[in-house]
Amino acid sequence: MGKASSAKKVARAAGLGGSRAYGSRRPWGYYFAIFALVVLGLVGVYNSREYRDSRINKVGNQAPTVNMATPWLEGYAVDICGKLLPPIKTDKDPYGITTKGDGVIYINPTVKSAAGHNATLYKFATSIGMTIDASEIQVPGGHPYLAGDNCEGKPGNVYVMTWSNPTEPRQDGTLQNKKLVDNLAPHVREDTCNPDCDSGVLLEDDQLVTIAFLPAPPKHESLVVLQPPASVVAHLESLEASGGTTTTSTPATTSVTTGTTTSKGTTTTSKGATTTSRGPTTSTGATTTTS
Repeated sequence: MGKASSAKKVARAAGLGGSRAYGSRRPWGYYFAIFALVVLGLVGVYNSREYRDSRINKVGNQAPTVNMATPWLEGYAVDICGKLLPPIKTDKDPYGITTKGDGVIYINPTVKSAAGHNATLYKFATSIGMTIDASEIQVPGGHPYLAGDNCEGKPGNVYVMTWSNPTEPRQDGTLQNKKLVDNLAPHVREDTCNPDCDSGVLLEDDQLVTIAFLPAPPKHESLVVLQPPASVVAHLESLEASGGTTTTSTPATTSVTTGTTTSKGTTTTSKGATTTSRGPTTSTGATTTTS
């Protein structure tokens, strides 16, 4: 009786194990699910790219616009632990936002991704191969300064300060940490102390900006950030006065004619003069009238 019962259980298990016909069926449901995921992923990527391009174009329609007649100019400096680094020299200019080794940022966008509110300090930095973010500063070919590194015996941090015009006093600078953002609800402020975020620190015409690596100020004291040097300010003002171009004047050339006039019985030497005499006259390089 026990053996028969065991045989029935084995037969029943074999029957429940599925048939050859069932095993040969394709899992169409699984294939369809994979296909749907791929399609949804592609649609999502396309829509996000369209949204990003639309946003770039929208904010890129504002000043500074593409290929402006007169470029914007902004004086800048890099303050490392209370000392200004030399102006950055570069020949890189992929977006129309660059510098020429004179401490001035030249802002004349060639693409919408660098125009309007896309013209940020981060865009300038990436254009010339500089690193700026909330935790690091590194000029092209220079030493990287990371948040927490020793600076005047204290941990250093990254700061950005701007001045609305070249003559604004140093103590009146604006620390770039909070700023109203157009595409958010009214009076909503977005943290922009990190210059690599999309809104970033906007570049402006005829103002000053300093990127600094400094220790945090003592409690109840203001951060002391150096302005761009007087030479940069003077150069910026000169460029603004000339419309963003440097003009060179060529001194006038004065020509003096030297001649010798010989007349009968007398010899006269003159410079650019007219000699009148009686009788035969021979002249060289001068105007002579005979009567």
